[in-house]
Formats: sequence, C-alpha cells, structure tokens
Amino acid sequence: PSIIEIQHSEKNNGKLLAAFSVSDSGLRGKPTSLRVMESTDGGQTWKALGEATEIIDTTIEACWNPHLYELPEQVGDMPKGTLLLAGCSIDSAQKRKSHITIWKSLNGGKTWKQFTVVAKGGGLGEGVWEPVMFYEESDGYLYCFYSDDTGTKYDQTVAYKRSKDGKKWEDIVHVVAASKFSYRPGMGIFTKMGNGKYFIVYEMFGDWEGCPIFYKTTDDITSWNPSDLGKPITSTKGYTMGSAPWCAWTPVGGECGTLIVTSKYGSENPNKILVSFDYGKTFEAIDNPLPHSEAESLGYSASLFFSADGTTLFYGNNIDGKDGKSNIAFAKIKIHE
Repeated sequence: PSIIEIQHSEKNNGKLLAAFSVSDSGLRGKPTSLRVMESTDGGQTWKALGEATEIIDTTIEACWNPHLYELPEQVGDMPKGTLLLAGCSIDSAQKRKSHITIWKSLNGGKTWKQFTVVAKGGGLGEGVWEPVMFYEESDGYLYCFYSDDTGTKYDQTVAYKRSKDGKKWEDIVHVVAASKFSYRPGMGIFTKMGNGKYFIVYEMFGDWEGCPIFYKTTDDITSWNPSDLGKPITSTKGYTMGSAPWCAWTPVGGECGTLIVTSKYGSENPNKILVSFDYGKTFEAIDNPLPHSEAESLGYSASLFFSADGTTLFYGNNIDGKDGKSNIAFAKIKIHE
C-alpha cells in the first residue's frame, strides 16, 4: 500500500488516498493495475476512486510498487497540489522488460494520466523497481529514488534521477552501490528530518543472515557517498529488522521529533516497529499496531504518512486475511509530546 493525506489542495485537503497493486489477469480478464481508494472521514471508511493502467507501452502492465505523492509546489506545467502516482510496469512473464513510470491526476485522484518514464530495464534480474518521489524545495527538483538492477558493474543499487519539469530526467545517480557484486541494496526509502539531514533505509542482501535493514544519513540530497554501505539498524535492546523497510519523520514527539521505521521481518515475533527520538542515533522497539505473519506477501513495504500538523500517523500494511489471502489494513496513531 501507499497512503497520503492531501495537504496542498484547498478543495481536497484532509482527504486520505491509498494506492495498491491488483492482479486481475486470469480472474476478470483485465490487465494488472494500480488502484486508488479514498477516505473522507479520516480513514474509518474507504471507497474506490481511480485506477492507473499502462498506456505508454502496452506490451507490459502496471503492477508493482505504487507510490503516491502530492506536489507541494509547481513543477513544470503541473500546479501545486497535483497528485502523482509512481509505479513499476513489467511484462506478465517478468522476463523481458520493465520501466518506472509516473501518472498524474488533477482531479483529486479520480482519473490518472501516464505522462513520463523515469527509467527502463529488463525483466527479473536486470530491471528497475520500487520508485519513491520527493520534491526538494532548495533546488526545485522532483526526485525519484528507485532500485536499479541494470548494468554489469553492480548487481543492484539504490539510485535516483531528478527532473525540473517531471518529464525530462537527468542521468542516474547512485545512493548505495556496493563494490562487492553479490551485495544487493534495494527498496530505499528516505525522509527529511528537522535537523536538515536526510535519513535513508534499505534492505541489504549479501553475506548477512536474512536481508537486514541498513541506514545512513546525509546533509545533501545529492551527495550520499554510494560506496558507504551504512549500518544495520538495531534497537538499544538488540531488536533487528529485515526486508522491505519504510520510514517517516515528524517534528512532534519531543525536541528531535519522532522517526519511525518499519520492516517486513523482525528478530522477534510478532514483528515490531522502531522509534527514535534523537534523529536516528538510537531506536526503541515498540509493538506493531498492524502486526502480520511471516508469509511472503505480508508486511511488504508498509506505508507511513504524517498529518499536516504532524500529530497523527497514517499507517497502512499488508496483514493476514482469510484463506491464506492478505488484507490491506489501515491504522491512525496519535503522536504525543
């Protein structure tokens, strides 16, 4: 899931949107798509709103890694408050080609127009995945961070491209790129904290047991020192995390605000989330409000988003459903000083 609260549109401020991928192939004869839901009562009830499908390249299908984002300022010809939805499209056999693309909506998420391709790749083993968008006010660029599985120098990297208009994207820049080919950093998620630093988490496949979550920080969004692999994230009492992370920061919760990190796996069961009150120097493990089992499809990239005043966390996660299926669940959590 991907969840946001609309905050830059006078007409729709306060509404919640949630996006997720749905595979209908073989069920209703429809291609896979990214679906968008809406809540106008703070998340108590949800209804279907819009759908994004692949138009630019009809030989592949929109199916993975949706990320919702609302422009806080105008970018190119897109006004402030434009809704963006990034995702990964790939062929149904997942063997030939993939690309990261972005749709936009000017009517609150009801209709979506695919308008740009950020990066292209092949199928599994040489593709591009897991886009995350961010507008940096200091330089006026729209950034798209993603996992890059193309090329021969690295097995996989966390990277970004940036654009002044959302249409033309500059060359790839690596954020985490391991010198050892068998190391695969991926699924990078970052947040900007109140001390001006950017905090990024990502999974690291390699010589470690499982797929631990690593992190690092930088003062400059364009300067990450990609050869620095960062450090495994752990709580003060030794709780560790693995695979499919997410993070978010709010100024509420203390002098340094509150930084929250989620993951698919944890060293305790049921899994927990990590909370920091000192900009990521130390973490405490607390109970997960939306716990899940370790089934493959569950807990996969939970979504965190803070309300406009920073006092409420909107949290979406894949949790256990009936008959082995998964449900996307929502929780609203108050952050206290």
